[in-house]
Amino acid sequence: MNRSESYALFRVSLCAVMAVVACVALLVVVQVAHAAPATVVYSGSRDQPRIALTFDDNFNATRAQAVLEALRRTQTPATMFVTGSYVAGIPELTASLARGDFEIADHSMSHPDLTRLSWSGLLYEIGGGTRTFTALTGVRTAPLIRPPYGATNALVAEAAGHNGFLYVVNWDIDTRDWTGRSADGIVRHVLDNAHNGAIVLMHLSAAHTYEAVPRIVEGLRSQGYELVTVSRLLKGDRRFLDTVSGGAVGTAIGRLVDAGIMSGYNEDYFGPEDGITRAQTAKVMVQLAGLHTEEVERVADRTFMDVPPQRGADGSWLSFPFDYVEEAAAAGLVQGRFDDQGRRIFEPYVQMTRLQMARILARMAREVKGYGDEAADFGPTFGDVPRDARADVGVAAGFGLMTGYTDGTFRPYELATRAQVAVVACRFIDLPRFSDMGIMD
Repeated sequence: MNRSESYALFRVSLCAVMAVVACVALLVVVQVAHAAPATVVYSGSRDQPRIALTFDDNFNATRAQAVLEALRRTQTPATMFVTGSYVAGIPELTASLARGDFEIADHSMSHPDLTRLSWSGLLYEIGGGTRTFTALTGVRTAPLIRPPYGATNALVAEAAGHNGFLYVVNWDIDTRDWTGRSADGIVRHVLDNAHNGAIVLMHLSAAHTYEAVPRIVEGLRSQGYELVTVSRLLKGDRRFLDTVSGGAVGTAIGRLVDAGIMSGYNEDYFGPEDGITRAQTAKVMVQLAGLHTEEVERVADRTFMDVPPQRGADGSWLSFPFDYVEEAAAAGLVQGRFDDQGRRIFEPYVQMTRLQMARILARMAREVKGYGDEAADFGPTFGDVPRDARADVGVAAGFGLMTGYTDGTFRPYELATRAQVAVVACRFIDLPRFSDMGIMD
């Protein structure tokens, strides 16, 4: 059997796989196009002895700093719901919150009753705290919002989901510390009402909260409770709070995390709908192809002018992004382009597009798996793909590594997401090598 005849047989077996892939792609597109409303929660699971301490109202720097120091001294994780106007107005407190000790979530831009706002008003207010915080500090925040006064309804939840929030977080233990309640009263109320999965509401700027915090922490721990962030409380035994276990996406993410090829931002979030840079994609693909070595090479002869070698704090050469990009270039997986001055550049921190990802996958099918361009002959064609890229897109689509949309387009210039990269990476892993198929030239 010659190579062309073998490809014909391979095409038959691949058709069934591609049908399944197309169904999965349709489901993913539908999920992305219609963001679900955020889930309103008042507590976490009662299956485990965990409690989340949460704090609102970052408007009094002195009192708030005292609370933060008490939490740091006792090494207590907590979730801070920040208001945008206070974030911008009290930079010293914002800088303290940005140190990384605590989870940062949203408490609106200006602390209104969200149930009284129009749709446009909701979209402005929801996320105002975390948008401002990230803009000023660069710190990633959690997709959680606490509505001021706990006021929520279906429209608030819908707007929160529209703005990318997963949960509207209220509480089931209210310390009422904002009324001036004494430290003794705050402590007694929390310890008397503690239960598995509780979410405790306190305020950074309340008069006696900083005095109560160490005693609350000690008391809850003595009762056998683990103190966690809201994200950890809600996540339970799931790998990430923002991914669904099972299904094509969840399974792919789990496989790549287990293999050490991709990772979450932290132990709670993967960011499946976030974009991914060209350098990050190069790293994933180099690891998929088994091309990475521990030694950082070519430091004196770099390929791309905008990807220089860099040293770490200990003086050693850093692998990312330089070494991974160099390895990808040496294997022919990435090419970059020439700028106006004739210099070869890679644009490592530019977001990866679907077209760029398809071209890399096609090169990997050739260079790593040993296939030719025959797959493009039985792959779908897309009218919105540039002529010079059609062979590559045809190969990627022909092997079922990527698919188009239900309207027959490929949307080549849409940005690729972390979830999409995880899915296509797993499809590439599962694609057999040409030499393993028993096909003779």
